[in-house]
Amino acid sequence: MERKYEFEKTAYRNKIVLVNYILIGILCYAVYRLIFAPAYAPLWAAAAAVCVYALANSFFRKANPRLITVNDTEIVFSSFGEKRFEIALLTKFRVKVVTPDYQVLVRLADSEKRQGSFWVVYSLFNDKKDLLAEFDYLERKIHPDSLRFRGRAKLGLSRPREAGTDPGEPNPEKTADEKTD
Repeated sequence: MERKYEFEKTAYRNKIVLVNYILIGILCYAVYRLIFAPAYAPLWAAAAAVCVYALANSFFRKANPRLITVNDTEIVFSSFGEKRFEIALLTKFRVKVVTPDYQVLVRLADSEKRQGSFWVVYSLFNDKKDLLAEFDYLERKIHPDSLRFRGRAKLGLSRPREAGTDPGEPNPEKTADEKTD
């Protein structure tokens, strides 16, 4: 079962793409000021450093995903390119709620030494409850004894249901997981 979670198009354009264009402009101006008018060199160097860090997060680390695709074998974060992680190879999958009802930080690593850190503004994704349930399921699958799941017996036990399935039917993912335990 494959699920796709997509950032709202206008919000992504305004919050990610437009901000990156503004940062490119500020970086160019800061470099110009450093070269041709070095009166406030430390200030412009700091501005340039902040811009480089933010742009590297967006374009090289791909830390602000536009599309998250999760299926039975892999999870894909897409933004200015994509990063793929096979679920079977994951050694770390941590979800940290940064801003309740708004944003989480997802950190993951696999046995092939690939790592990723993604800021997911889940309140602006379609099916935000399912997205969080998917993250809980993956975190529980990788770290079943995590402190986050103590006292929350049902959190992350099964993947979210497909749209249109009857809640009275048994969840096929849960049934498959129970058979392997």
